[in-house]
Amino acid sequence: MIDQDLADKFLTEQLHPEIFEAACNSTGQTFTLRRHAGDDPGYFFISTFIEDHLRHHAARRGTNI
Repeated sequence: MIDQDLADKFLTEQLHPEIFEAACNSTGQTFTLRRHAGDDPGYFFISTFIEDHLRHHAARRGTNI
């Protein structure tokens, strides 16, 4: 699971989440890429979805949070 800020200055030059998404899709690996328009990729941006990530990864491990 990736949450990507579409305003991130590193998105087009370094991050390229679409490449990771394509690799997952080509191998059948489950993958979620959530794109967010106009967010600031700092603490407040991350705080809006961190609980989703904790629950996502806990579920993959077979545990609850």
